[in-house]
Parts: sequence; C-alpha cells; structure tokens
Amino acid sequence: MPGFVSLSSFNGNGAGFVPRIKVPMQRIQMSEFSVYLQQRPGELAGVLDAAKAAGVQITSISTTEYQDRGCVRLIGTPEHSLRAMCESLVDAGIGPIVEGPVVGVSVENRPGMIRDLSVLMADHRINIRYCYLVPEAEGLDGPVCVFRFDEHDRAMDIIDSTDWPKAELSGESAA
Repeated sequence: MPGFVSLSSFNGNGAGFVPRIKVPMQRIQMSEFSVYLQQRPGELAGVLDAAKAAGVQITSISTTEYQDRGCVRLIGTPEHSLRAMCESLVDAGIGPIVEGPVVGVSVENRPGMIRDLSVLMADHRINIRYCYLVPEAEGLDGPVCVFRFDEHDRAMDIIDSTDWPKAELSGESAA
C-alpha cells in the first residue's frame, strides 16, 4: 500500500516506544456518554438544554457523524446526574446512548505524548478507537487527551507501568 509505514518504523530503529527519562504520567479514568442523534436542527441544543436543566456541567464535548446520525460524546460532572439525564433522554425516545470508559491523559508540557502513547499501544497490539483534546479534566493539570481503547483495563495497566519521558520544552505539539 503506497504511503504505509509499518509500526516498527516509528522511531527509525524498529524498537517501538522507548522512554527517555522516568516520570509518572498523569491520567484519570472517566465515563463518556455517546448520544446518537437524528441529523436535524435542534438535536444538539436539546441535549445541552437537558444537561443544563439536570445541573450537569459538560466538561468535554465532541461531535461527529456516524452513518446517517450524529454522535455527541459527553463527559460531565456530576457524573451520576449526567447518567440520569441520559437515561431520561432514552425514556423520551432519544438515542441510543452508550456509556463507556475512557482515559484522560494530561498533555501539558508533554511534546509528542500522543505519538508516544500511540506507539506504546501499537507495540502492545491495543487499538485506540479514537482520541480528542479537551481543555481540562477534574484531577488533572492543563489540557487533556481523552482516549478510548479496545482493551481498556489492559491499556490502563500499560500506562501505569510505563516510565514516561520527562517533559521537554522543545516547541513540539502534544501530537
């Protein structure tokens, strides 16, 4: 396939992810709610109005298209109120709505962190379903990258057991 780069060639020597300096990574486990909506005006506004009425502070929102529907991914606090709001939306005929585990990883002062984590997961044959950046998450400093993994618990164990490179102020982006 033209333009294809093998996983073993990311760092040029076939060794995969090799951390440089040992430091812990800041990460937090969260629940994300994926709300599948009709493609028509007012659907997103209705979900956000319901969140406001339920006293939910939306801390992260990501939207995308999925087949003939829109998919809105939400993280918010308090989580139990967001869950109850989603249950009421389903009762009203909106959805489906899927709750799933995600991992928020601090990317502040971590140039190349998303690349490093992607290579680490590839080396362990764990698929990253998607990721997106959010300004902050409760319990973490600075911007956060939210990840959804095929093997969530195994990915968490790998993140926790890896010695991560110390932040370098090189001007690189987190990606």
